[in-house]
Amino acid sequence: MLGTRDSGFGIREVALHEDRGRDAVLVLCLGNDILRDDGVGWAIAHALEASLPESRIPNPESRVLVKRSALSGFYLLDELTGWNRVLVVDAVKTGQHPPGEVLSFPFEALGTEAGPSPHAVGLPTVIRLGRQSGVPLPSWIHIVAVEVDDMESFVEGLTPAVAAAVPRAVAVIRSLLAPQAVPATVPA
Repeated sequence: MLGTRDSGFGIREVALHEDRGRDAVLVLCLGNDILRDDGVGWAIAHALEASLPESRIPNPESRVLVKRSALSGFYLLDELTGWNRVLVVDAVKTGQHPPGEVLSFPFEALGTEAGPSPHAVGLPTVIRLGRQSGVPLPSWIHIVAVEVDDMESFVEGLTPAVAAAVPRAVAVIRSLLAPQAVPATVPA
């Protein structure tokens, strides 16, 4: 059964099953909903939660936890620790795609680009250093990102192109969460 809890920090978690077992998948939706398009991860979390059938009895082979987080940098280790499978949802501004384009790729495709300072490290650096330190991090990480237009304005609400991408991103996530789509292990 679908369970919901509020962490007290504006982070609402919805779970089809509570434990972090081998088959559980964390859908970690990153962002900040008062920075215009940076809130797309949270909008996707809301739409994904609405699309989950509340009356469905959970299938032990496809447990899902949807979680919103405004954390970044090394603080992401707290979100990722203990999970075997994580799907990260976030905004991205590369300038290489039109706003609203949904991108889906394995974590390994991110490369090793460093953040702008030691205090603002990117996900690849966090994962690399966490693994080097022996932190129990996911063996499967997949990224679903939406190319955005404006992440600097202190405004709630998404730009029209990014808002239109939310249902497409949910469809991509749901296809990735299908039991046959998520591998049990990642080749070494």
